[in-house]
Amino acid sequence: MFTIIFKIRNTIIFLSLLTIIAGYHAVSATETTDTAETDAQYIFVKNKDGELSKQQQQAFIKTGEQAIIKARHLMPKLLHGIKFTVNIVKHDLSVVNGVTGRADRPNEIEISISSTYPGGIEGAITEGLESTLLHELHHTVRGWTIYGNKYGAGIHIAAVNEGLADVFAKIYGKQPPHSYADTPDFDAWAKEILALPLDANYGEWMFKHPDGREAIGYRTGAWLIEQAMKNSGKDILNLSRLSVEEIYSLAGY
Repeated sequence: MFTIIFKIRNTIIFLSLLTIIAGYHAVSATETTDTAETDAQYIFVKNKDGELSKQQQQAFIKTGEQAIIKARHLMPKLLHGIKFTVNIVKHDLSVVNGVTGRADRPNEIEISISSTYPGGIEGAITEGLESTLLHELHHTVRGWTIYGNKYGAGIHIAAVNEGLADVFAKIYGKQPPHSYADTPDFDAWAKEILALPLDANYGEWMFKHPDGREAIGYRTGAWLIEQAMKNSGKDILNLSRLSVEEIYSLAGY
């Protein structure tokens, strides 16, 4: 569910220490599966935290194919031949239903599945995979990717782009994308975000703030998108075609 840009790529440290290091450290084998229906490629990584069983891989591919077909119907510009790299991690991802992701390029997505999720890997695939895939597929169409990113630096930009993907996944997915609570402070948080310098710490504002707040940018971004939809009457697909500035304006900022 997470993307990083430009100067704030230092936050790959924050996210990727959770995903890349956990996922790729001590890789001993990979298994690749190509699919005929969507031309997608699934690379299942064996690492120090384990690997998906054949049955789990099949469940992943089934969900992946369904998510791609759904996303392409809604976003015709979605590329064909998307490559998914899938690895197991052990850290707690329960707040995002056991699955997190990162859109590296328009045709490359990394997915991490927690083996410690209360429902296990199977539970994470059932409860968290589809929404994460829809979220990351939205990023690839929007151009919010690690490499070849179409946007500049700033938490205000990250909040909107993550919010768009989050609301897209919420509307079209079968399960909610996360279990973060709503708060009456979103308006104040939005104003905080807009007042930040462009080089504000990405990890603090998008993940864990020193004052204890979590996912400020993600949660505020989703709220901003819902406000823009409410005020304008535009649906998430039409809103996703607009600039960051236009979306803030529609949201009342």
